[in-house]
Amino acid sequence: MATHKTNELCEQAALYILGVLKGDELVVYKNHLDHGCTVCEAELKGFQFVADQLSYSSPIVTPPPTLRDRLLKRVKNEALSDSQNKSIDIQTGLTFVRTADKPWQEIQPGIQLKLLFIDKKQGRMTALARMEPDTTYAAHRHTTAEEFYILEGTCDVDGQLLQTGDYHRAEADSIHYKTATKDGCLMLIIFSPDNEMLEQHV
Repeated sequence: MATHKTNELCEQAALYILGVLKGDELVVYKNHLDHGCTVCEAELKGFQFVADQLSYSSPIVTPPPTLRDRLLKRVKNEALSDSQNKSIDIQTGLTFVRTADKPWQEIQPGIQLKLLFIDKKQGRMTALARMEPDTTYAAHRHTTAEEFYILEGTCDVDGQLLQTGDYHRAEADSIHYKTATKDGCLMLIIFSPDNEMLEQHV
């Protein structure tokens, strides 16, 4: 029994130094240390020395400049996926999105997007798009079919003025040379995140 207890304390000391001892186990172990256990104190000193040496044993490597952007993009996509999954009832196949669940994201000055659903199989997204008055979205080529429905306001798409209640579809490989609004608009849009931008945002 004494050997088992010593092994358990040794394991807890290692976990404590690594910072992975959590919850009630952490509280109990700290209380144990407060009572002045000489065995644990010796184990902690030994493990701390090893941990300190390990931090110096590997060469310093400079990460590539693209690493930060890739990590941030991955975190963002995982966060969007987690948020999306919370709205899906797996048993019934029904998806419900409350307006408070999805924040607006500014994709360029004057244009905001509220992502509603990501269809990974089709490579398309469903979102609300809001364009402030006198804003223009850059020319782009569609990798898949794009659809949108004007909920409020008006939008000029390649010379065609769309008003509230109007629907528009652009087939794959088609190009929107002009998407602009004078008065502002709100639309429901289904599109691909991989569209090819043909010019920079104005």
